[in-house]
Amino acid sequence: MKALKLEGCTVREIEIENTLEALQEAVYGYIETITLTPDRAVMIVNEEGRIRGMAVNPAATKYTGIVIVGPALIVGVDGEEFCDVPEEIIEQFRA
Repeated sequence: MKALKLEGCTVREIEIENTLEALQEAVYGYIETITLTPDRAVMIVNEEGRIRGMAVNPAATKYTGIVIVGPALIVGVDGEEFCDVPEEIIEQFRA
């Protein structure tokens, strides 16, 4: 599935397998979601990032307006399933 990976000050488009294991590997641990756009997109972060002392993620923090730590993914949602990140979100980062 197409996703955006935000790590440090870097944002890049990636292809990632839509499995729990792949998502956990991408954020270095258990996942937690933050709704960005209801029924359209979520940010996936490390559920224990603060406890583990992960560094602040400037790109994700700027986008959400809340302090995000560790690497983050932005993916789309279709009901209860993750899917490709919406094109309009990709365009926001390209601008």
